[in-house]
Amino acid sequence: MELITNTQNELNAFLLIYFLEIETFVNSNTDELKEIKFQSEESNTDEFIKKHFKNLILSRNDISNTVIKKVSISSSTERHEVEVENLFKFKITAVYIPEELSAEQKSNIAKSKKSVYTNPDLLLKIEDGENIYFESLELKSTKNNNIPGSSVQQVSPLEWVIFVKRGKKKIEVSTGHYINSITEKLPFPDRSPRPQIGFNTLLEWNEKNRILQDGILTIIDNPEITLQKIKLLQDWQDFLATEWLTIIKSEDAKNNEKWFNNTLRKFAIKFLEYTNDLSADDKIRLLIKLNSLIKQ
Repeated sequence: MELITNTQNELNAFLLIYFLEIETFVNSNTDELKEIKFQSEESNTDEFIKKHFKNLILSRNDISNTVIKKVSISSSTERHEVEVENLFKFKITAVYIPEELSAEQKSNIAKSKKSVYTNPDLLLKIEDGENIYFESLELKSTKNNNIPGSSVQQVSPLEWVIFVKRGKKKIEVSTGHYINSITEKLPFPDRSPRPQIGFNTLLEWNEKNRILQDGILTIIDNPEITLQKIKLLQDWQDFLATEWLTIIKSEDAKNNEKWFNNTLRKFAIKFLEYTNDLSADDKIRLLIKLNSLIKQ
């Protein structure tokens, strides 16, 4: 077992506790969240939820009142622990909404991302008495469960997310890393693919892998599931192609299928008819040509 001493790992442990505390607080005090306008007269807007959580985070900017004594992050191969008393030095000293970001802050965010730059919903400034850190935060809301997420080029898998579910009778919040909200479904893209995310997906991940018992917060990491979702983000074309092949191989058509399933079947028929007339050499040449045309 390795003791966490690295500052970046301590920051991650702080944020694990911090967002759990925010989640617990909001779920116990939902009246203000119920009053938030999620629509303007003309369109959906996230202006009000951004301002709400900015004010909430500034008013509850540390973990000084937590009952958690230790954080344990474990996987199938290793476990790391950190004592919470080492995390009291961290404080969130500023929260920025997109229009408040400076050119320098936008430049730094762009450099930190492997994906395409977009303004974060909120940017947190965190200090520990010696260093300054910035963490971006996504805010998502839904009336039901699943919604299209950010486009595949914009997703930062380990970005933090606050996910709000606005049911008819109650409102719920779940928090965590963005990747743990991805449902592993990739709807047919009209432009840039947007991997589906789900409130229940994040909620269920937290229930299974985020355990608070006897003052110890245990996070169970499953690298195989994480890598599978990252593969979806990194090679979404292969993910869709595999899903389409499954549709072609299916013995039956399901009720309420996606609108393009029949189009895929018609394309497959035309492709089979075309290749049926090709010689073995022509089929090899076609395979080589198609591979050469795939953009890496």
